[in-house]
Amino acid sequence: MTQLQRRRRSRHRFRWIRRFRKRIARINARVLLVMITSVLAVMAMSALVLTMNARREVEESWEDVSRILDELSPNSNGSTEFTLSDYERLQDSVNDLNASLRSAKRQTAFLRPFAFLSADLETLLASLDAAEHLAQAGDNMLTGLEPTVFYLTDNEEDEIFTSEFSSGERLVDVLQLGQSSFANAAHHLDAAERIIEPLDLADISPRLLVTVDGLNRYHDQLAEYNRLLQRGPGLLSNMLGLNGAGTQTYLVLSQNSDELRPSGGYISTYGWIMVQDGQVEDYGYNPTSRNSPRPPSEPLALEIPEWWIQYEQPGYAAWDGSWHADFRYTAQLAATYYDGGNNLEQPVDGVIGIDLVGFEYLLEGLGSVTVTGSYEATVTPATFREVVYDFRAEGEHKAFLATLYRQIIADWQVADQGVSAEMRQSILQALQEKHIMVYFKDEELAEAFDTLGWSGAQESARESDYVDYLLVADATVSGNKPNHSIQRELTYDVRIQPDGSLTSRTAVKYIYSLSVAEEDPALRREHPANRDYFGLLQVFAPANSQLTAISGSLIEPQTDTAPTDHTILIGMTHVEYGQQERLQFSYSTPALVESFGDYRRYTLVLQKQPGIRTEVVDVQITLPQNASIIATQPAEANRFDLEYPTLFFRINLVMDETIEVIYRIDD
Repeated sequence: MTQLQRRRRSRHRFRWIRRFRKRIARINARVLLVMITSVLAVMAMSALVLTMNARREVEESWEDVSRILDELSPNSNGSTEFTLSDYERLQDSVNDLNASLRSAKRQTAFLRPFAFLSADLETLLASLDAAEHLAQAGDNMLTGLEPTVFYLTDNEEDEIFTSEFSSGERLVDVLQLGQSSFANAAHHLDAAERIIEPLDLADISPRLLVTVDGLNRYHDQLAEYNRLLQRGPGLLSNMLGLNGAGTQTYLVLSQNSDELRPSGGYISTYGWIMVQDGQVEDYGYNPTSRNSPRPPSEPLALEIPEWWIQYEQPGYAAWDGSWHADFRYTAQLAATYYDGGNNLEQPVDGVIGIDLVGFEYLLEGLGSVTVTGSYEATVTPATFREVVYDFRAEGEHKAFLATLYRQIIADWQVADQGVSAEMRQSILQALQEKHIMVYFKDEELAEAFDTLGWSGAQESARESDYVDYLLVADATVSGNKPNHSIQRELTYDVRIQPDGSLTSRTAVKYIYSLSVAEEDPALRREHPANRDYFGLLQVFAPANSQLTAISGSLIEPQTDTAPTDHTILIGMTHVEYGQQERLQFSYSTPALVESFGDYRRYTLVLQKQPGIRTEVVDVQITLPQNASIIATQPAEANRFDLEYPTLFFRINLVMDETIEVIYRIDD
């Protein structure tokens, strides 16, 4: 090929390139913009699909975990059983949740460089990281608990936990095996906290706000329980007198909840239990009288409120006349009284309170108890109160009860594994429902039982706590025992003001049913003139609440402050036999609604009075004008989205409950 031919071919080869450049140059800039936008839109839609898919996977896995937790919750099913199968189901669900979170992080990894473009995207990606740490912490905690679960269930899938005192030493050993897993859980919890803490919730979507708020709540719960597991071996050793802790002695207060006191009931009998090396070493039970237990040798310095019962011997208020609804204060007074009287096995290391319902639960665990000797009787849960009041008619009920309670402890000590498992279930139910409460002088043990909700403690309600609060406590002051036949119903209406303060109204209704009372052995043998109910009522409200109005037949109403950071609304009540009464307090509170950005959180803590079996609480919450409800926990029974949105809840108060409402004020 000649040089001229090569030049012509070269010019021909690049001619199409020049023509293409000319055509490109003629393309309108708007068309190019549309093309780029289309590509970005496709990418955005792909990202959205992947993000939604990732979120759906996580939500489905979390719903599985939540469903199992709800099934196991005594609040939802009334059962306290937890089997090896339950443990394995929960562990499988947590593993699935971990896998879903890892998958979600992979699907959204390409979005991380663009997180700064959207507050929602940035928060969502951070939430995935925090959720993964929380799920791993949960997995670590379950792994650490595995030896304990296998030991307590004897490696049988349908076997429920046992809890004999004799198993205490072994329980400490198996809890110790899980400590490395609990330490790993603490590491993940710390990592989750570092992610959640700096998140700015002001500009995120409502749905994401609920997610982050839930993560924060689950973090706090897991962290609290993990700390308890880490301290578990030492706490159990101290409580059960193991590993050189020495003998531990506990005062037992048997409270007759047919004759209510603010933190349980009249102390008809009392006893003591000595525990060493995980075994009950010795125990005793006695009826209460003026000199049993022996009163303190030196007068006690008590500041008894003017509105409370005034005893001829003021020191006796420390034993049977506690005005506190918080069992810890009642227990402290009783221990001081007992120790000061140089009674058997004093000083005590703690106090156990148990009411009539608690003893019925123990009898359910044992099936029946037979008392021999001076008091021949076989007692079951169904006949317990009938038998007790039969002996009361003969003037022997306190001595009989002391004998019966000694026999319950003796039978428990020799019970087989099946009965012991039933006893564990019964004790756990009684602890959760405040029919058994435990106070320790040891601060670490006391804090642990506060965390578990087993100490009968009141939650504080200071302004800085950002919680609304309600506990209604009655005390029978007429010397009779009518409370089993009186149904108490509560209605709480609250209107949230724009500044976060509250206008509240608490109504207490007493239904003294004639049909119930006529079948009540505690009342059948009473003289007709002694069947009316006379009570001293305390309504605990948030600190610095101001009473504005009262309605109903309330005698000598007044207010006071409690050491538990509450305002107390007080009055005497009288309900005639077979009749009804309704009393009402209206009051205002300081600002108690928590603000974060455009959102608000209202929290109501409802606490049950110890000694009460259950009561219905109807709650009506009216939000400020133009408020939009973001989330409620638990779900409301009814809702009216009017100018002032209103929520209705009906709570069967078997144990303490919390209601939470998150809302936003729209412009």
